[in-house]
Amino acid sequence: MKITFHRLQVLFGFTRFTALALAIFLGGCTYLYANKSELESSKLLNIQLHELTEFAWTRPHKAKQYTGPQKTREMMKALDDAYNEVHAKTEVSIHKVEGTQTSSYTSNLTANEINARYPRAEWLEMLLNRGITIDNLHKYASFLSKRRTLALLEDNPNLQQSGLLDIPPTDGWDGYKEAYMNKLVKDHVKTRDAAEQIERSKAKIKGTKTVYKQGIKKVLNTQGLEKIYLEFKYIREGL
Repeated sequence: MKITFHRLQVLFGFTRFTALALAIFLGGCTYLYANKSELESSKLLNIQLHELTEFAWTRPHKAKQYTGPQKTREMMKALDDAYNEVHAKTEVSIHKVEGTQTSSYTSNLTANEINARYPRAEWLEMLLNRGITIDNLHKYASFLSKRRTLALLEDNPNLQQSGLLDIPPTDGWDGYKEAYMNKLVKDHVKTRDAAEQIERSKAKIKGTKTVYKQGIKKVLNTQGLEKIYLEFKYIREGL
């Protein structure tokens, strides 16, 4: 008995030590969330756009939701501080293959340089005025990262003629920028419509299951009543 009790003490002590060590380890951890997309032009298979946004959390995190009005001031008040706190980095690169050679383009602008070129408030205003909706921190960060892609395209005029993102060549930068913004809206609407379709499908399936269960229950109830009636009739006639 003494040996068994001693073993339990050792085991319990080890468990507490393990839990403490795990707590210390997790307390000092940084959780990285990466929002990565690799976009390839549907018309030109020799050019690719890679976008990466990373967040650093001090604890496991779910996207902060935003249910306020789709207005720049209110949105920034609700989400901007959280974005500044957890945004780790945004990287954008474009790779173009021509024959046996590959040309790579990467944005080296700092966050301050991006904010100076495309101020957040003005950028968000343009998006919201076009009907784009943002309802959580991840979307907020994703749409802010699109400024870096636009800056990379602005700094490399030759890419504006490449057909990347299915944007046809334009006569000037202003026209290309407008086409880029329209592309963001188009992709947003497509994603939103797909999400709504999924939700409608889920609701339809749920409704079908409910009707099916109700039908089965009704049949069982009906069969049960018929059985009771036949048994009652048999007993009465037998008597």
